Amino acid sequence: MSHYVVELIVWTLIAYFIGCLIGWLLKAMFGSKPVAAPAPAPVERAEMPAAAPVKPFAEPEPAPAPEPMPMARMERPKGISEARGGKPDDLQRISGIGPKNEKILHTLGFFHFDQIAAWGAGEVAWVDDHLKFNGRIGREKWVEQATLLAAGELDEFRRLYGSGGSKHPQGQSQPGERTRRS
Repeated sequence: MSHYVVELIVWTLIAYFIGCLIGWLLKAMFGSKPVAAPAPAPVERAEMPAAAPVKPFAEPEPAPAPEPMPMARMERPKGISEARGGKPDDLQRISGIGPKNEKILHTLGFFHFDQIAAWGAGEVAWVDDHLKFNGRIGREKWVEQATLLAAGELDEFRRLYGSGGSKHPQGQSQPGERTRRS
């Protein structure tokens, strides 16, 4: 079988070289000769007035470097091993926390609104960096939302954040919730 492959390759190469030879002969016999382009006519040029001297380019002074933002020292917030009373708060009520983020927060030891409400700038920076959120926790105001939910200020929470991340309609509370009026 392999002798057929070798024979096919040899015949293909022979056909290629014969084709090249025929192409070269046809071009030599019937090919057009290059035509010389006529020389361009000389262009008359008018005298230009002398240009004003060019001033050297002055480099602008570099702008002062912006002062670096003071970075909060990142500290891992203290978590707990399991939810108090065996029942965690529904962290998905906070806008920006979905089922996946809630599970991650649980694995980090955060089960309750008061834990998130107690986060300072360093803890927020640590969680934000750990979850690769690029400032999302601050933009979505997780700590402020958790503070209102932990304090039971549901009317104020609804006024500021609507239903938050909750799937419940804006005016309804979840089962077992208390609404506190100031």
